[in-house]
Amino acid sequence: QARIAAMLLPTLRGTPTIYYGDEIGMTDVPIPMDEIVDPQGLNMPDMNVSRDPCRTPMQWSPEINAGFSARKPWLRLPYNAARVNVEKQKNDTHSMLSFYRKLIDMRKKSAALSVGSYSPVYSDGQLISYLRQEHDETFLIILNLSHRPAYFRPKNTSYNGMIKLSTEEERIGMQVANVITLAGDEGLLVQIDD
Repeated sequence: QARIAAMLLPTLRGTPTIYYGDEIGMTDVPIPMDEIVDPQGLNMPDMNVSRDPCRTPMQWSPEINAGFSARKPWLRLPYNAARVNVEKQKNDTHSMLSFYRKLIDMRKKSAALSVGSYSPVYSDGQLISYLRQEHDETFLIILNLSHRPAYFRPKNTSYNGMIKLSTEEERIGMQVANVITLAGDEGLLVQIDD
């Protein structure tokens, strides 16, 4: 699901924003009640409204305190900090960090993705799809927001093209046409043929 969210923002119009840690798949950390430092969480202890879980230190490396500091940080780190960190992901072509880099690179190189028009194609409770177009460059973005397989088949039209980016890396470079299948939680960025 994190890759679907990652694919959505850079393929929409406007300025995409990334909250620190999203690019490596950091998640909120459960903070024990006696370690909460957020005033909102302290003032309403039984309401579970502390903002501390999303304010834990950036996970830079598998070193002590995730490479954030040699001293104990203000909030605890998650149990998986030695595995989920920038250093572990920066040279892994299959990592979340590499996926973000590919998305950002595509957006920088493509007028259609950076300044192009937006046209909705189809959406329901499972799929959302739209076109981004500028001059002779057109991308179809299809996102499966569910865990179940999905079938993209809009009425009265068909799309033919090549998958330029997918949350399922093995599909990159494949040609698609007419009915396009998606695995659960899969997103596709398809460059439409002229």
